Amino acid sequence: MGSNWLFERIAPFYDAAVRFLDPGPLRNYLELPTKGRLLDLGGGTGRVAFVFREMIGSTIVADAAWGMLRAAQRRPKLLPVQALAERLPFADATFDRIVIVDALHHFIDARAAIQEAARVLQPGGRLVIEEPDIHRWPVKGIALLERLIGLRSRFLPGESIRELLEAVGLQAQEHRDPRSFRLWIVGYKVADESGKRIALRW
Repeated sequence: MGSNWLFERIAPFYDAAVRFLDPGPLRNYLELPTKGRLLDLGGGTGRVAFVFREMIGSTIVADAAWGMLRAAQRRPKLLPVQALAERLPFADATFDRIVIVDALHHFIDARAAIQEAARVLQPGGRLVIEEPDIHRWPVKGIALLERLIGLRSRFLPGESIRELLEAVGLQAQEHRDPRSFRLWIVGYKVADESGKRIALRW
């Protein structure tokens, strides 16, 4: 992750300092299969994956910052793996679900990370990205602050993220929550080998 140096330093305090918002929408968009595999990409301390650990067969937390993963190690039923989002050490079609929460803007190359996520996602699987909505003024302020303290954060608008998912062959929809300044991009990997569009329940 492009902001790796910061997360190594703040790892011991991260969960106390940064609040994880209501996971309800994320759970609804993921539609977790009870016996599947979930990848929490850029998952840091595993606080997101920990919420869903009992709802799916197995959960891997992948992050570049080992300091963050040490915290994930202390959480039961999570498997932490140190890896760059742009070069994942997993075989094709490994995961039924992939989630990226508040992390895409920290990746060195968002396009490459999404391409890798699509590669390791099984046909019929879902990739759900939760990001701050850069169209909202409070988020613009956060983006400016992160630039001022030396982070290389790059907040993409929802429509740009959706286009990145579509560019790697995923069907995608964008959802917003104006009350919390969050947005979700839900990508679906078509199971039909013919590549034809199929009706989805979003």
